[in-house]
Amino acid sequence: MTSKIKLLNIDEDLKKLEDCDFSKDFVSISSEIDENGVCVHSGLIICFQEQVFYYHYTGKSVLLNEITSELSNHSSLFVKKLEIIFEDDVVTFLGHCEKLQKIGVKPNYGFIFNDSYYDSNTKESFLVNAKHDITTCVGFCIKVIRGFLFNNKEYLKIDDWGNIDMSTLNPNLVNYINHYLQKYAAENGIQVKELFDKGELKRITPSELLTSGFFRDLPIRKASIDSVKPEIEEFLVKKKAA
Repeated sequence: MTSKIKLLNIDEDLKKLEDCDFSKDFVSISSEIDENGVCVHSGLIICFQEQVFYYHYTGKSVLLNEITSELSNHSSLFVKKLEIIFEDDVVTFLGHCEKLQKIGVKPNYGFIFNDSYYDSNTKESFLVNAKHDITTCVGFCIKVIRGFLFNNKEYLKIDDWGNIDMSTLNPNLVNYINHYLQKYAAENGIQVKELFDKGELKRITPSELLTSGFFRDLPIRKASIDSVKPEIEEFLVKKKAA
């Protein structure tokens, strides 16, 4: 069964960050677009009382910065407001991100997607359902969103995505991942294969995460995203070329 989508109006709902209306509070998924209009990096934008915050994982560091006066420096960011987080909840979501930042969330980079999420209300361990925090910029956003949801419902149905063939990835990216996973494993006295379970080596792309913002019913299925993702990607390519 596919998830329920909001009436698709891409031109109205998918905007450059600097073109957004900041008079109302919102949380959105953001995607950085390269020179060809391709989504290359995911993050979260929080607008609270006309202040704009950018929360994302760079692959090395987790950053939570106020960028209200620097919007022109983020002209490559397109955003889609999250349908599942309401205006009255934005201040709580921002607090969730601030607490995670204070706790010191620090993932290691790797294409591992599982049932884990971040709980900012626990004093013992902010990572739930996993021993090791290994993820991408996309996975980081998913963990933050799910940690905020009531009863920690799944945001995306992670099981819908199959295992990735690492040989299809850029060799430099694979080397980068392997370097840091080996370093992390050595520091923890284990082998790399012990860092994740079978079936957790996946890739969910920035464009897939951005597309998820158009859906309301949880968990959001891959089939639902696939049904509209081509339109989203085509729209971004045209916007970049304009």
